[in-house]
Formats: sequence, structure tokens, C-alpha cells
Amino acid sequence: MSNKANDEHGDLPIPPVQGDDLEHYLLRGRSQVRRLLQELIDARALISVHLLPGGLSFLSTILTLSDDEEWIFLDASPNETIHRRTLEAERLLCVTQLNRIRIQFRLTHSADVPIEGRGALATPIPTEILRLQRRDAFRLQVPLSHDLKCILPAQERKSGDTQSHKRTIEVPVIDISVGGLSVEIPASKAPPAVGDTINGCHLKLPGDLVGINLEVRNHGRRILGNGTETLRLGCGFVALPAQAANQIQRYIYQTEREIHSRE
Repeated sequence: MSNKANDEHGDLPIPPVQGDDLEHYLLRGRSQVRRLLQELIDARALISVHLLPGGLSFLSTILTLSDDEEWIFLDASPNETIHRRTLEAERLLCVTQLNRIRIQFRLTHSADVPIEGRGALATPIPTEILRLQRRDAFRLQVPLSHDLKCILPAQERKSGDTQSHKRTIEVPVIDISVGGLSVEIPASKAPPAVGDTINGCHLKLPGDLVGINLEVRNHGRRILGNGTETLRLGCGFVALPAQAANQIQRYIYQTEREIHSRE
């Protein structure tokens, strides 16, 4: 596939995403980063390459990864001026989409390394990739087979006792994103008010127990197929640590792969 400079006819480069709230959407880890890059190769995803600084951009694809998976090879721009400026650029900001999810990563130290007679750029593989899954764009419906649970704190007080005795309840997670989740609790429980914070919760991911704090955003009653009435709580994460965000992101990513492989 031939590339097109941003001043030529054809598809326009995808603009990069910017903001101060993107930390939770960063995918880190050698195997995860390389797996996602390979998916972009397999999908022949069109990559918008933005030169920093300079403001120039061109369209490309990822040709391959090196055998040791330490280098990434991009299709070079056919425009001589842009190609020269690309080799001189301090950084390359790459933006694309996969399954309607925005993907963005930075590259450095590009070199001109032709592959099979065609122009190509070689650069070290990025250490992190932004995989943007905002709530309004994507929320994973948890497969029933996963039986994903959230442990919520509760309190009970014995009659005549001034001491509150802490206990917990384990409830199913209905859907989840890096911004929050929905759970179902028994309808007999008094629902928390919208805006209430539930601290000291734990999310039971496969192989991980992740500590989280939740803020109730909405709630509503629901009748299941067997006639049982439940209360669904829509919650957002509060001050989610980066490690917890990465664990949740990893679960969403792996579950997506599982669902797509079945389809």
C-alpha cells in the first residue's frame, strides 16, 4: 500500500489525542505492547505519523517487527522532503484505530532501513501505548462465564452494642471500563445515594485482587428472567492507582481478545 503525504489527496491523518487524564489508558509491559503492535500489523492498520516538532505528518503502516522484537519497521513516506524531515525529527507520534478504539504511541531515533527494496523506517519499539477506551466509547460487558466479582464493605451492629462490626458482600460485576464498573446488589439492600463514595472495595480479577474506591453515579432496579429483583449500581473509580488501572486494562484487553477469537 502506498503512503500519502498530508497535502495529497486521499485519507487524512488522524489527529493525536491530548489531555491530562490519559494515564489510566496507557498499556505497558513488553508482551502486551508487542502483541498489540502485531495486531496492527495483521490488520494492516493505517498509521498517522506526526513529526515532532515540525507539524508535518504522513500515512504509513507497520511492516514488521524485528526477530528479537526490539525494533519496529514502518513504511516510509514517498515524499522526499517529508522522509528527510522524518529522519531528522526528535520524535514520531503514531496514531491509529483498531476495532474503533484509538491507539497512540511515540517512537524515537528513526533510521532509513529499506526492506525488500522499499523504503522503511526502523525505530525502537515503544515502551507504552495509549489505548483509549473512554466510557462513552467502550465498556466491556463481562461474560457470564467469567463470574467477575466485586467485594463491597458493609457494616452491621448488634443490638445493644455500640461497636460496629465490619463485614463484606460479594456482588457480580456486569460491565467494566478503565473509568468504572456496574454491579448488582440484592434489592433488599438500602441503595447508597448518588454521589456517595464506597471506600475499601476489592475487584476480583482472574489471578488478582485489586483494591478500589468507588463513587456511585447512578442506580436502578432490574428484574431478572427468574423474577428476582436486583439493584444495579453504576460506579466510577476514585483516585485509581496506576497499577490497578493497568490490571483492569489488561483484563479488558485479554477478554476482548477472547471474545474476538470466538467470533
